[in-house]
Amino acid sequence: MGEEPNLEERLSESTRQQTASLSLLDHLKYFVVDGTSSAIFYAPIMTATEYYSGMEAEEIATSRTIGAVTTFLTGYAYNSLLRKRLAKTVGVNTQSSWLKRKVVDISVGMAAMMPFYAPMLYFAGASSKEMAIALFTGSLLGTVAGGMYGSVADKCRIYCGLEPVLNK
Repeated sequence: MGEEPNLEERLSESTRQQTASLSLLDHLKYFVVDGTSSAIFYAPIMTATEYYSGMEAEEIATSRTIGAVTTFLTGYAYNSLLRKRLAKTVGVNTQSSWLKRKVVDISVGMAAMMPFYAPMLYFAGASSKEMAIALFTGSLLGTVAGGMYGSVADKCRIYCGLEPVLNK
């Protein structure tokens, strides 16, 4: 009997080849599209969360400014590294069922929310109570939003002529 193929090694090699074939301009296009879609998508959701938590208008404005910059700068990493890598690791792709694609999107949304959101609130000057409410509410909304954001990000990519991560 022959040796079983090392699927993990083949997948890793395939990913390296795909990444290597993208030019710097291609990466820049993905960076701008992913960052812009992320910043625009999350701004109203997190603004509502912060308003609900009792933060003052100035604190919300500061938090949203930090949030817009952060989500713009991390949108590419979120989509192309976290989301795409998790999907490939668990064998989910554009041909997978809607439910499998959503599980990937929700998982990434949950994992990415807290490490970025808590420092934003802190630097915006939110009180401990405001932070607790915003983090709790934001994590719930962020989880749900993560499931929706993947579809929005992929639609933006398709609209701009770029390859989607998970959605057709």
